[in-house]
Amino acid sequence: MVQVGGGTVGAARAILAALITAAAAGGMLAGLRDEAPAAVPTCVQAGPYAPPAPDSVGVPDDLPLCRISALTVSEPGAVLDGLEVAGGIVVEARDVVVRRSRVTGDGTLPAGIRTVDGGSVRIEDTTVTGDFTEAGVEGADWTAERVELAGLRGDPDLTGARLGPGVTLRNSWLHDLAGSGDALALVAPAGDVLVEGNRIERGPGGGSAVVVDPPPAWRAERPGAVVIRGNELGGGDYTLRLGETSDGLSDLWITGNRFRRDAAVGPLRVPGEADLADNLFVDGGLLGGGGG
Repeated sequence: MVQVGGGTVGAARAILAALITAAAAGGMLAGLRDEAPAAVPTCVQAGPYAPPAPDSVGVPDDLPLCRISALTVSEPGAVLDGLEVAGGIVVEARDVVVRRSRVTGDGTLPAGIRTVDGGSVRIEDTTVTGDFTEAGVEGADWTAERVELAGLRGDPDLTGARLGPGVTLRNSWLHDLAGSGDALALVAPAGDVLVEGNRIERGPGGGSAVVVDPPPAWRAERPGAVVIRGNELGGGDYTLRLGETSDGLSDLWITGNRFRRDAAVGPLRVPGEADLADNLFVDGGLLGGGGG
């Protein structure tokens, strides 16, 4: 029986305070002290994932999407599927997947999908479009498969994709970059970079479809091979060229690509810095050397 005397009540209050302090220290009251982590959005109406047709690129036209605002993904292994994202996605966790989604920039973020702080992401069957300050997709350790980058606009130096260390861009379509950015795909490699089976169309107005221009810091951080093979490339002054900081770049392979005849100056400007083989015009014509 609990007595109501002053001493007994004071002791009970002290015991209760100690219990509350212990519970808080053990995380039992975490819900009262901290906000719960943001849930990874799911879109039930998109239905279960099914592999697209082999020639599919971008988000499927008939797929119902769920609208969300820009978000940062901090949950390792998170899967974002069937989303209509206004703004962009920042990935700071490992092994994230973005699939069957459309990301439309509103000019408030550097990129549509961006890896930071060691994050990594696989992007599948997704369209990135709209207004960004830097690129449609950028960062290190990302893979894009069957992705469309189209209708990008914003900063005059906007790039379609900026490929850092550990990046693969495969079976995707890059086109219709607004403004005078130097490259539709800027390969800034430091190792393990693959650009394969894409259609990259720079269009008229200067710049290039692909520029290989690694910053010295990245080159020292993760040296390794850079492979650009089996792509259809077109447009620009030089459709594919090496940048000003590419001196000393090793293990650069440019093979089996097909070039359209719509470059203002020439298809290639690769002065002795790469292994070149089996690069032709789309009509089967032979290319000359690597350019001046």
